[in-house]
Amino acid sequence: MVDSLDVTKWIRFAQDDFDLALIASERFRPFIEGTCYHCQQAAEKILKAYTLAQTGSRTKSHELEDLLDACVLYSAEFNNLRNACKDLEPYTILARYPADIEPTEYHMKKALKDAGAILMFTKSELKKLGYEHNSEQTI
Repeated sequence: MVDSLDVTKWIRFAQDDFDLALIASERFRPFIEGTCYHCQQAAEKILKAYTLAQTGSRTKSHELEDLLDACVLYSAEFNNLRNACKDLEPYTILARYPADIEPTEYHMKKALKDAGAILMFTKSELKKLGYEHNSEQTI
């Protein structure tokens, strides 16, 4: 049995991460690394919400493509998000630790677009299952 409150919490946490990404991107000097990181986190959490809604258990993986593969088992349309997941995946590390490659403003804008697409699609799929989270922010 699926704990609907738990699914709703995952949706809220995903939206909160996306909202934080938006705030970080809108600063006078955008916090590029933080924006990219929170975009990746939003995508991870919303995909986990979907797998939890479908299976009733939490997915342990943090890899977006693994989570996406789990979602595809229930809806092949998730395959349309594959490139967005691939592009967001590196930000789980690149944005938190010094690296040879630093995200640029271009990467930040693309991360926002990719995370927004993943959130919007997955939230619409969750709504079909009876789960919804309203937010003041729009995607």
